[in-house]
Amino acid sequence: MDGWHWIVRDPSGDELSSSEELPSREEAEAWMGREWKSLLDQGGESVTLVGDGDEQYTMGLTAF
Repeated sequence: MDGWHWIVRDPSGDELSSSEELPSREEAEAWMGREWKSLLDQGGESVTLVGDGDEQYTMGLTAF
């Protein structure tokens, strides 16, 4: 099974960065709970959770 990570996107949808690989969805979501404000401050507009080889969902950081 693949690890889980977040893709951070700017307002135009381009990839800014990605998180470290995390072993589970729960750990990835907990990581986002801790890091969302920092990602927003760095210019992130939205994030996409990737796990099990597929994009799981995308959400805006301003609505977090």
